[in-house]
Amino acid sequence: MSLDCLYQYEPLTKNDAIRLLELKPATSGDLPLQCELLLCEASNIPAYEAVSYVWGSDQCPQTLQLPTGHLKITESLGSALKGLRYRDISRLLWVDAVCINQSDNVEKARQVSQMAKIYGNAARILAWLGENSAVPQNVDPILDLARRTKSIGLKLPKNDNRGTILKWVYGDLQNSRWMMGVMNAVESFGFPLLYESAWFTRMWIVQEALLAKQLKLYYGTFSLDWEDFQSVMMLIHAVNAAVRSPMKSREHFVKYAWALIDVRDHWQQSIGNSDEASEIGYYMHQLRNRRCKDDRDRVFALRGLLPDNAGLDITPDYTKPVTQVYSDFAKAQLKLGSIGILYEAGLWKRKHLSQPTLRDQPDHTSSSDYLPTWAPDYRHEKTFTELTEVRFGTYFGKDPKVPSIIDFSKGPYRLSIRATLIDIITIVQPAIFVHDEAHRTSDILMFLSCRRYCMNLKERLDSYFENRQYPTQEDPTTAFAYSLVGGATDRAYNDAFISKPNEESLDPLSLWKIYENLCISESGEIYAAIQRELDGPPERQKIKGISIDFYRSGSAEASIAWNYHHHLINIFRRHWFFISDDGYTGLAPLNSMAVTDVLAFIDGANVPFVLRDLSDETSDFLLVGPCYIHGLMDGEAVKQNAAFEGGTIQII
Repeated sequence: MSLDCLYQYEPLTKNDAIRLLELKPATSGDLPLQCELLLCEASNIPAYEAVSYVWGSDQCPQTLQLPTGHLKITESLGSALKGLRYRDISRLLWVDAVCINQSDNVEKARQVSQMAKIYGNAARILAWLGENSAVPQNVDPILDLARRTKSIGLKLPKNDNRGTILKWVYGDLQNSRWMMGVMNAVESFGFPLLYESAWFTRMWIVQEALLAKQLKLYYGTFSLDWEDFQSVMMLIHAVNAAVRSPMKSREHFVKYAWALIDVRDHWQQSIGNSDEASEIGYYMHQLRNRRCKDDRDRVFALRGLLPDNAGLDITPDYTKPVTQVYSDFAKAQLKLGSIGILYEAGLWKRKHLSQPTLRDQPDHTSSSDYLPTWAPDYRHEKTFTELTEVRFGTYFGKDPKVPSIIDFSKGPYRLSIRATLIDIITIVQPAIFVHDEAHRTSDILMFLSCRRYCMNLKERLDSYFENRQYPTQEDPTTAFAYSLVGGATDRAYNDAFISKPNEESLDPLSLWKIYENLCISESGEIYAAIQRELDGPPERQKIKGISIDFYRSGSAEASIAWNYHHHLINIFRRHWFFISDDGYTGLAPLNSMAVTDVLAFIDGANVPFVLRDLSDETSDFLLVGPCYIHGLMDGEAVKQNAAFEGGTIQII
């Protein structure tokens, strides 16, 4: 057969069979890529290596020659194969783009189901980071750094490497000088080119890296064992934590490369000792923050990562639309009792903060591209605002005192579940300013807008409660102060205002009064200091619009008020203050609305939710998100209170 013909795949006769690529040798990188594809049954698979790489562009300018035809492959894969082939002997590889018939969705689904086994059985995984002439060819300086890391005693991410390296340099001038020069040395060796590689941003590498018996990184002709790469990364991380040295591509280092080291450590620590629900959430977060060609793979890639006790049957099916894959995945978790996924779902997590278009369809839950609000949308990575959201209570999760009964018999997109309806939201105050780009780059603008927002909230509260009591009979200002910080139950509040040694713990009302006196009052210390900043000379050294002198002066209370201000900003990024019809106050999730939205406890959940009532004639609701209601955070007590209405609702 002519090599001009496109290669025709032979079908895999057994579900557990795979193909291996025998890459022929070449004495020069300019020579054509030649190979054979070998069909191997599960009982007779020879030793092979698996290639991990970035697909890159969909364009396929490179040619892979086989005895009976050719295959067109991407520039990225062509570069990887030319870089990995030997000069004198063939190399047996597994490469997804070639070893799977990408035009056959049935075969593709079967092979993706075996990915964990394929990568786990490979003798070695070869991670191709790219090709760059700037990468040094001498690996010895990097290996020296790796050895020094081990001699210092630095360990995996969950250990106190910062404390270890500070102890190592304490009282030793030579060690101190060496540490201060580490970042310059790392850059001179070209090491940042490795962790800057797009390879670390890929979603599938999480599975590939975790399952590898041995992992080796390649950047052109430069290669490095994963253990040595990890050692140097730990050294950079520890030095940076100790002295905050300038770091090249800090975001890429932390978000992708260091995160992969962390997830490998988590994987090893959790083997045989993990909670299935928390593991699903952890790995979904890791996958969601990375890039992939097909959004369905954000669920399918989870198959090889879950512990054996997860109880989820994730069967890849590329004939299903993305929304069905996500809703089926959520449905399976809910049926297993994982009510906690509702906290990752809802309108507050939708990218554009917009309500699904429902009214224009005769049956608004029959559209194949509709993602129900009870299903998380994994199509966008978690943003900074999501990572800083307040976790009311110890953590979102199950309430063992109020078990949930899940029912999907009313339709594939309808979740029938019991809930206790509490009240209607009548006032909701959006904090739009925190999402404005100009405010994010100016602490002065952010302070003034936050101050004005809090003043308006307090004025509305005082007006609302002028002739009425708070429902729990406590002082409305106390309820307001606790509502602003979500009951002071989240970890960030504890770290900032409670757990500091040798300092008095501050309750939310005390903090509010300090903020009111120093920030809202026109004679307050911080407000006056901000006014001086506005009137001061522009040439002063500044950080986000505020001079260094601002941070050098000020009372102890001013420091507390400034920290409280920043804590409020983080809260307002994901939560809006509300007042309900009966006078309850709290924090509603982003995208909440007055009049149409109701407060409710869903059976099985340990915090209340905001639901959007679609009609007076049906029990259909949209899930908006979790909320804090001051004085009403005990689901069991609410359920037993005859003043509140309980029954079965439909979340769509």
